[in-house]
Amino acid sequence: MIFFDFSVLDAAKPWYGINDTVMGGLSRSKMTVSPLGYGEFSGHVSLANGGGFASVRCEFSPIDVSEFTGIYLELDGDRTKDYKVNLKDVDTPQSTVYQAPMPTPTHQTFGVSSARVLNWQRIEIPFSDFKPQCRGKPISRPNMVLSQLCSLGLVIGAQQSGDFSLKIREIGYY
Repeated sequence: MIFFDFSVLDAAKPWYGINDTVMGGLSRSKMTVSPLGYGEFSGHVSLANGGGFASVRCEFSPIDVSEFTGIYLELDGDRTKDYKVNLKDVDTPQSTVYQAPMPTPTHQTFGVSSARVLNWQRIEIPFSDFKPQCRGKPISRPNMVLSQLCSLGLVIGAQQSGDFSLKIREIGYY
């Protein structure tokens, strides 16, 4: 089931940034849509002032994904940085997320851009891989309620300073 189709020009509208600026850092991020039909999570991670992460999030009315195994992303496989996916259900507190790392894609080309070949690849992350975190630290918490999913986010951190760009064609559930 497709949830975000970034070929639609206003697909980035509900996404907003949550960066280390909340604790004095200088990182920045945004989600935009390219006229070439993909979304782009991009920005800059700065380690200055105790910073080190950048993220975007989209909140939505609760949906039931309990019939699915996990989430998938079709993204450009030419990644030089590591990213994570955050999910929340309606009962997840403000500073808590369920987080899973994005696996490294295999190389297989699905599409072409006029600027360069984009290696569109589908990665899948089972819901069982999402672990509760509070401010980047593992915590003990009940399993995520998949019948009440209400937020999805992307994050880059782990002291990976510098510019970043992650191109995404679609996000969905499998």
